[in-house]
Amino acid sequence: MGFTLQRNPTFSWPISYRERIDGGRYRQHSFTAVYKRLPQSELEKIQLDYQRIKADIARDIYVDSIPTREIAANILVGWSDVFEDDGTTQIPYSEELKRELLEVEGLADVLVETYIESASKAKAKN
Repeated sequence: MGFTLQRNPTFSWPISYRERIDGGRYRQHSFTAVYKRLPQSELEKIQLDYQRIKADIARDIYVDSIPTREIAANILVGWSDVFEDDGTTQIPYSEELKRELLEVEGLADVLVETYIESASKAKAKN
């Protein structure tokens, strides 16, 4: 089969997120993110920047900003299985609701890390 060059490519990927709750416990959440496929040059830049920032934090080097919300806002272009508090009403994707979702503690990090991992796994399979 030949290669098809996609002009506006996206892909769906499962997301698993642990939310802190009372009593030192966590609640597991999952949904499907729809990501924009970045050009290789942008993907490499994100990977290197993110690795550098994590390494600096691990070595207690001062980091003045961590751009995970900005990166996540750039790559997240849709979702499914995101619900209202009632657990039954799905929340449709919109730019306004994406900003709200990315303010959930730690979720932007999960989205960026999952995106990078998905690219790494694709390379490993090739």
